[in-house]
Amino acid sequence: MAIKITYFIHSTTTDNEKEISSGWFDVGLSELGVKQSVELKDKIKDKRFGAYYTKP
Repeated sequence: MAIKITYFIHSTTTDNEKEISSGWFDVGLSELGVKQSVELKDKIKDKRFGAYYTKP
């Protein structure tokens, strides 16, 4: 039986655009990051996943 793993990274943040490493700090999404999030939502809206794992 094959297992399919789908991996999503976070969208672009304001610190990413400034080339700053945010580390453990929560930073807001940039305009590009918001656009990327909406595009991802649209890409996976009809997909079903058996399990979800997130990092804290």
